[in-house]
Amino acid sequence: MTRRVVILSPGGSFLDDLLALLVRRGTRVQGVVLYDSRLSRAGASASILLRLRTSAMVLVRWMRRQRRADVRGAAERLVVTRTLNGGGTARALRRLRPDVLVLARCGLVKPHVLAIPAEGVVNVHPGLLPWIRGGSPVGNSLLRGVPLGATAFRVDAGIDTGPMLRRRLVDVGGAETEAALRDGLYRLWLEMTAELIEAAVAGPLPSGTPHTGRFPLCRDLKGSPEQPAVDAAVRQGAARTLLDRWRPLCDPEDLSLPADAEADFLPRAG
Repeated sequence: MTRRVVILSPGGSFLDDLLALLVRRGTRVQGVVLYDSRLSRAGASASILLRLRTSAMVLVRWMRRQRRADVRGAAERLVVTRTLNGGGTARALRRLRPDVLVLARCGLVKPHVLAIPAEGVVNVHPGLLPWIRGGSPVGNSLLRGVPLGATAFRVDAGIDTGPMLRRRLVDVGGAETEAALRDGLYRLWLEMTAELIEAAVAGPLPSGTPHTGRFPLCRDLKGSPEQPAVDAAVRQGAARTLLDRWRPLCDPEDLSLPADAEADFLPRAG
């Protein structure tokens, strides 16, 4: 029996790169649900003709970009909706009847959407969970003493709090710029998302390992006072130092850590 795996995404370069990677790896999904804010800006009060025309323009532009990337073989169906948690997205997912829904750079998904897939919703977060939840994973990892990495997990109603499926570290040499570190993390994020999709297509995913504690949510560091400290950490090669320190504790197949290891890391919130 063919397993029904669906990707939910706002589009953009991450989805383009992901679908291109799936084609190269010979993986095909049941569908892609693409929600686009331009449709939402057309407004509920706009005429049906205007909304249909806007939807068609979004779809045509996206398909043109996809043809250039040669990813037409990545999915059986494409559905364009207006908002992440809106009625159109929920209806599209119910029609597609996914076994597993895979998020591709989505925002916060609400419980009524999480409840639709038969086997749940999964995601890859570009940060090492449970320590680096939220935004600016490169800067926050360096500031908080956590290596760069990505985590595949089951999505629950919290922010990056669901049971973990796999963790992997970014392999850094020590002389990278912040841009290069971000690029390395992006490539790992992309690769792990493709691997997660392949695993979901192949069979049921494991239940995952619950977080051992709730750590503080990381905020966006763009333009923040902490940026000079991030710059200094990059210059000093902190990413490589953290990789060397944590690598013995972060077997990608074992999501637990020795109890005494956590004593040196971040204090839990609350």
